[in-house]
Amino acid sequence: MTTLVNHPDLALVGVFDRDGDRAAHFASFHRTRAFASLDELLADPSVEMVLNLTNPASHHAVSSAALAAGKHVWSEKPLAMDIGDAQRLVDQASERGLAIASAPATLLGESATAIRKALRDGEFGRVRLAYAEMEDSMVFRENHRQWRSRSGLPWPAEDEFAVGCTLEHAGYYLTWLCAFFGPVAEMTAFATRLFDDKGTGQQPESLANDLSVACFKFRSGTVARLTCGLAAPVDRSLHIVGDEGMLSLSDGWNNRSPVFRRDRHGRATSRLPKLGKALAVAERRLPFRQWFGQRLPLGPARPVTPPPASRIDFARGPAAVAAAVKAGRTPPITADFSLHVTELSLVAQAADRYPMPYRPVSSFEPLPFFEQS
Repeated sequence: MTTLVNHPDLALVGVFDRDGDRAAHFASFHRTRAFASLDELLADPSVEMVLNLTNPASHHAVSSAALAAGKHVWSEKPLAMDIGDAQRLVDQASERGLAIASAPATLLGESATAIRKALRDGEFGRVRLAYAEMEDSMVFRENHRQWRSRSGLPWPAEDEFAVGCTLEHAGYYLTWLCAFFGPVAEMTAFATRLFDDKGTGQQPESLANDLSVACFKFRSGTVARLTCGLAAPVDRSLHIVGDEGMLSLSDGWNNRSPVFRRDRHGRATSRLPKLGKALAVAERRLPFRQWFGQRLPLGPARPVTPPPASRIDFARGPAAVAAAVKAGRTPPITADFSLHVTELSLVAQAADRYPMPYRPVSSFEPLPFFEQS
């Protein structure tokens, strides 16, 4: 709702929540219609796409019902909590000629687009390695009981900790890495629960792992490491290392986060020789030296009205899929791509349940957005 204003081609028909009081409050605050039931929503011919923003345990059932009713679907991450259920959703959409895709859509942001263009142009040579961080600190020790949405609804702490930081956060960079380097050939992951008490009264066995480290080998030959956690200080950075240089981005939750270009040794470059030497001396002593370098040019700024925690246009994904459907072209985020990211996320979250190295069963064709951009 915060960023829907950026996309006038999307018209909100109405909302539904199984909690009637919550649905009424939300609809009143945002001045929209509250459907009495999911069946009533799905029977409305003016609803062409369903935004499935339920808790992850409900994603499969709600998306399947929407597809059965002939609606396109944009789902919050992941597509489903089971790889088989996610595959069935993709098959169901294909059989009915419908679009289904899952968040996040930050890869449609200006920073990700600039990185993809730089990699495609080959100025960094062959890309060997990427390091991605999604550390969100000990949020369970913050005063999250006081957190409220714009309409005054509380942050769903119990559900967040039961689902886990990997399923909540891994997609922000997995979508980028897969869009840049293609499908994953194999992965090795480790996951564990560092904290048995999140301050919510939940039993330890009901809490998901709060740390995961996953290493991916892409079919293209690039390798990457992604860390998701609720212990280390906030760090949402990305570093990409090529034969002829490297790129660093500070915040994957910002559509326009600066992207810095550095040389093959990781040193800042400058068109002014003396300044380049001064930077080389200074960066040896500074912990934030990776944020020196030449900035990649970003595309024109697009409106974003973000919530406090990020600078993400959350409605950009469903708007892009809707525009593609209307034009009769392939959506910029495809069903197969979303399935692949879902599979990788599920394995990283529950690494002890899968033999390692794990070889994904899903795959995808190159995304049209990144082939054309």
